[in-house]
Amino acid sequence: MKGDRLGGDRTLGSGALAQVQSEIASANTEEEDDEDDDDDDDDDDDEENLEDRTPGLSKKHVRASLSDLSSLEDVEGMSVRQLKEILARNFVNYSGCCEKWELVEKVNRLYKENEENQKSYGERLQLQDEEDNRLCRICMDAVIDCVLLECGHMVTCTKCGKRMSECPICRQYVVRAVHVFKS
Repeated sequence: MKGDRLGGDRTLGSGALAQVQSEIASANTEEEDDEDDDDDDDDDDDEENLEDRTPGLSKKHVRASLSDLSSLEDVEGMSVRQLKEILARNFVNYSGCCEKWELVEKVNRLYKENEENQKSYGERLQLQDEEDNRLCRICMDAVIDCVLLECGHMVTCTKCGKRMSECPICRQYVVRAVHVFKS
């Protein structure tokens, strides 16, 4: 009779024990589901607060990047963590910065330098395009200094023009390639 007892005076068969265990398990899963729903609401609130604090960043871009910034005002609303992340991604040493304003100052400087670099890069590309426009379309090495006769196209250097049997632009037969001088 000692083996038949479980905890007090009641005895449980194997079927009743299984039923009690399943009821406990279902009660636990219902409680977990309720807790999960509450946690999801908290996550949504955190994301909304994050977007309010960082106007230059969207919900999807939680990681901060210099390209996410549209103006210097966006830097002021960023968290210390985001500022440090931007500096780290751009290989800027921020050790020794104890205050947020120091990090903001470094990111502002980085943002301004980045804008200046983009402007100068655009100017260099424009100069490169102008320089490329003066190069022979065949060898891309020498300056265009030849006119192809009968059609009159100027697209090659003298060396390449003399080897042409037809114009690379209009496919007209080349009678002669004449060296020209620009003043």
